[in-house]
Amino acid sequence: MQSLIINAYSIKDLTKKIDTTLEKSFEPSLAFIYASPKYNIRKLVVELNSYKFLVFGATTAGEIFADEEHGVNETEESIVCMLLDINPSAIALKLLQVEHDRYYEIGEWIGSWANKIFSKPAIITVTSGLAFDNDAYTQGVESKEIEYVFGGAAADDLILEDTFIFSKDNFSNHGVVALAIDMERVNITGARAFGWRGIGKERIVTKSDKNIVYKIDDKSAIDFYKSYLDISNEDMPQTGIEYPLEVTMRNGQVVYRAVLELDEENGALVFAGHVEEKSRVRLSSPTGKSIIEHVGRSITDAIGDSCEFSADIALVFPCCSRKQVLGELAIEEIESAFKASKAPLIGFFAYGEIGAFPGGYGFHNETFVTALLSEKER
Repeated sequence: MQSLIINAYSIKDLTKKIDTTLEKSFEPSLAFIYASPKYNIRKLVVELNSYKFLVFGATTAGEIFADEEHGVNETEESIVCMLLDINPSAIALKLLQVEHDRYYEIGEWIGSWANKIFSKPAIITVTSGLAFDNDAYTQGVESKEIEYVFGGAAADDLILEDTFIFSKDNFSNHGVVALAIDMERVNITGARAFGWRGIGKERIVTKSDKNIVYKIDDKSAIDFYKSYLDISNEDMPQTGIEYPLEVTMRNGQVVYRAVLELDEENGALVFAGHVEEKSRVRLSSPTGKSIIEHVGRSITDAIGDSCEFSADIALVFPCCSRKQVLGELAIEEIESAFKASKAPLIGFFAYGEIGAFPGGYGFHNETFVTALLSEKER
């Protein structure tokens, strides 16, 4: 599987560089394209429609790419593209608009679709829509016995107005793009890195509904945060992003949840993912610069001691909050991932991360998700 990375600062520049690449007899079958929402996505889709390769795209809160030619890069307000010559018979792509709140059903449909195409599929997926229920969607996909699901929620440069996913045929501000991959032809593994440490005594969620937490230890969820951090309502949710909720679910899995908004009338907090009732929770804080070390270590552990797996590419989906916390050090996380994967890398800062594989829970916040792909001999 050969790859080529392009970084551009206009749609015209992107297509010009793609055309130059195609003139060199490189014949890609797939392109990962991540773009700042400052670009006209409708126009971008129209321009991409003339190409033969499939397009898997999303808007971002920052673009990421790395290879031997370009080095390690973390950019803003740009377009980044990775062209791949992966076996066309090993991949299939679908874009769907999600109507109403049918998130779980759409996930089930995507899982069933992938199973009909390949006997052993993995899925790479991105979602759009600030009100999109990524938790329900991911659970729907997993319900169809899809073991490996990686991806993220599209972003919009932290404007929090509109996010988009797109293919070369269409785009949506409330939908999904799913790439099904045949694991008979492509090896895939992945990793999740957290880097947050729980602080204080664990409490019990006594009332919640999906991603809305009303009561913790029978007290207002808002008061729980305010009493620990000594902050006002005006300080939320920004402070809630920097100090996510560490959630130990009833099955023992640990996830982190970022605060999106406050429901002051009900004393509730709205999180970016589900928080089930009777789960154990406490606030968490970043572990300093060592948060970076978790990224490389998670990838190294995923690869293990196997001499057979050598990644052709790495797809990364770090949470935008990690960039906010790390600031200028965010580039060091990307470098850590690049060194550990030893492969060309592309990704974007997301509003939520999907990293489902055996033994792990699917949808995350505040996390760095990596998917490693290696094509078998054709």
